Parts: sequence; C-alpha cells; structure tokens
Amino acid sequence: MPATNLHLEDLLAPTSRDEFLSDFWEQQPLHLSRAASGAYPGLFALSDLDQVIAFTRPKFNDPSAFEDAPTGRSSYVRGTLDPAAPASGDNPGIPELAQAFAQGKSLVIMAMQHRWPAIARLCRNLELEFRCPVHANLYLTPAGSQGFSAHFDPHEVFVLQLEGCKTWRVYETPTELPITTESQPVDQGRLGTSRNMILRPGDFLYLPRGCVHEAFTTDTHSLHITVGINVYRWTDLLRHILASASRRQIGFRESIPDGALPDDRSQWKAHIQDLLEQLADAASRDEVLDEAWHSLGDQFFGQMGMLPESRFAAEFTPHPIDLETVMENQAWPLSRVIEDEREVAIEFPGNRVAGPRRIAPALRFIASAKQFAVGSLPGNVNDAAKVVLTRRLVREGMLTIAAEPKSIHMRNQGGLSNDLEEETASETHWEGPSSGKISLDAEVNVES
Repeated sequence: MPATNLHLEDLLAPTSRDEFLSDFWEQQPLHLSRAASGAYPGLFALSDLDQVIAFTRPKFNDPSAFEDAPTGRSSYVRGTLDPAAPASGDNPGIPELAQAFAQGKSLVIMAMQHRWPAIARLCRNLELEFRCPVHANLYLTPAGSQGFSAHFDPHEVFVLQLEGCKTWRVYETPTELPITTESQPVDQGRLGTSRNMILRPGDFLYLPRGCVHEAFTTDTHSLHITVGINVYRWTDLLRHILASASRRQIGFRESIPDGALPDDRSQWKAHIQDLLEQLADAASRDEVLDEAWHSLGDQFFGQMGMLPESRFAAEFTPHPIDLETVMENQAWPLSRVIEDEREVAIEFPGNRVAGPRRIAPALRFIASAKQFAVGSLPGNVNDAAKVVLTRRLVREGMLTIAAEPKSIHMRNQGGLSNDLEEETASETHWEGPSSGKISLDAEVNVES
C-alpha cells in the first residue's frame, strides 16, 4: 500500500469493514486506540502546514478573530476554500496565523481535500466506498485550549489524530440522524452524561452524525484531520422523485389556494392525501425512479473533480496499448453510462466522454470493470477501434495500464460483429470537454 493511498480498511484496522458497518455506522461512536504514530503514513504533518497556508491561501472571513484579545472557553480562526483569495494584503498569512495560535486560538483549515494530495486521495477512496461526497478539515489546537463548544455535525465524522493529544467529550444523548446541513451548537444546560476519550497519534474516532461532542487539549498541542462523510439520505432521493413527478403531473405544480396561511387547513387534508397517493404511484414507475436516481447521480458527479494523475504528461508519453494490454479503471466504481437517442456517454469524476450509440456495450463493460484486457471489449467495434477507444480514455484520465495486471480471459464476443460499418464510419467521433470532437475513423488511420 502506498503511504499516500489510505482506504477505509486502513482507518478501521483492526476492526473489519463489515463489523463497523453493522455495529457502529449511524449507531454509536467507535474509538480505536492504536498507540502507533505511523498509523497514517504520508497523510499530513505539522511541517506541511506552512505550505498549505502559503500556496492554497485559505480565506478568513472574520477579521476580529485575529484581534489581540483574551480568549474564552472556545476560540478559533477558520480558513475556508476561496480560489479568489488575495495573495497578500488583507488575507492573513503565516505570521498572522502563528500569532493567533500563540494567543491560544485553534487554527481550522477547511476543504483539505482541495489543498493536499494525500488527503484528496483518502477522500476519493472514501467516496468510492460510500458513493457520496467526502470532505476533510484540519484542526491545530494549542495546549490548554478548546476550539469549539459542544455541538453536533450533520455528517458522519472520522477523526484521525496525527500529532499531540486531544480529549474528546462525547455526550450520550444524541440528536438522532439530524436533517440539518450545518453543524449545530447545543444547549449547555441539557448535555447530560458524557464519556471522555483521549486521542493520541495514530488513534481513530468515529462519531455518527448528531452525536454531541466537544474536544480540548491539556498539556500538549493537537493536530488532527476530521473527515466528513456527507451521506445521501432517503429523503434526498424522495426530493428528486417529487421533482421528477412534478415535471410529469401538473397537480404538483399548482398553487396552494390559501398560501401558507389557510383559513381552514382541514379542508385541504383530502387533497394532500390525494397528492401523496399520486406521488406513491409515480414513484412505482421505472421512468420516474430512473430519472430521480439519475438526478441524484448528477448531484454527486457535479461536486467531484478529477484528481491530479499526471494527465498532461500522459499527452506526451507513448502508451504501448494493444489487444493484450490489461487496463485499470481508475474511476471504478465512480462511473456511469448515459444513453439517449443521439449518443452514449461515459461519465466519471471531472470528465465526460461521448460517442456513437453502438459502442454502448463497450462503455458499460468498462464502467463495470476494475481491470480488463483491451481485446475483451464487447460490442460492434473492430480491434482497431477498441485500441482507439482505450487510448482515448487513457488521455481523458479514466484508464491507465495496470501496474499489477490480473489474469484476464479474452472472452469471445458472442457472435457480435467486429466490423465498423462503412456507411457510418465518417460520422463516428468521440467528444470530451477538453478536446471537442475527434473522428474515430481518423484516429484509427493515424494510431493503429
């Protein structure tokens, strides 16, 4: 395992993935005390922090947080992701943040998945696991300090302790699976009983969303990464189902006669019940469900970018690809195939490649495979076109030549024709966001 390529199993060890999902996920906290400072090799270190501040320029929206004033029980400065943040001037840099830290304030850097390669890879691996957006925030807390008062988060929380120690106080009465999208403070007078857990380097803590907690340091500083798993809930899918049904049935789009303040709400109960029955009927139809799942997928793909994988260097690196070459799908299983009357497209994080409908079987095969031999691609494409398609997806950042190829059988294509049809060859093209349309016929002549 590369030092910078951590997966869920690495975070949970020695707890198994299945045990975690059955006994802890969305149910109760899990604290793993490993006493192993190297449990997260190559992920992030305090010596890396200056680079993050200097080169990613986190945006601090509260200038008063940097004023020289006595700190209270909880105190922090928080840097968010802002690509337009100024390089200098009114945006705090290393000296200002070091001064705030010396005043006893915690330093919080948001969206570390957009700032540091190893953290970005960890978040992408967890997105592969949970099929939902994942983010990561960094927390550096001085000794004898507390950044936040008791609160709960609206997402599943993984805490990875990197350096120093921090005490986490977890309260036993959670806000069960909250619907809110923001972290919420809680009434300090109604916290109830709690238990303390001390996290040391290499330790792991899982907190279900809604679990009330606070954390503080005593005689040493603390550096940790909090990973947020932003799960999709059934209510999210139901919203997409309602949107799909509303596009089909005008009754959902009609105005409420009395608006938000009806004189007699009881008279509308029967109508509301009728709409709910119509929604249930719509939700039972495949076309509505398919559209809702597709829309939820659009939401997921829309927030994912392509991780840096030396794509520009690949443009100038020869790829010795033939029918025997074993390819690896770097996007697996985060890819899908979309087909309409005009074309078929394969979508994966940060990119989309479209082509003629007759290569849909090949694209579906690629989307479902972790590794495959080029010659095993099914459908109505000849051997030269299989190589062209593979090379194109290499350049677009989806495929790479497998470093450790498994033994893969070159299967028979079940009698499907391997000949490109002459009458449509001149219309065949591949379309990607970066390079427009390229004639497949021309590529076969040039590259094969």
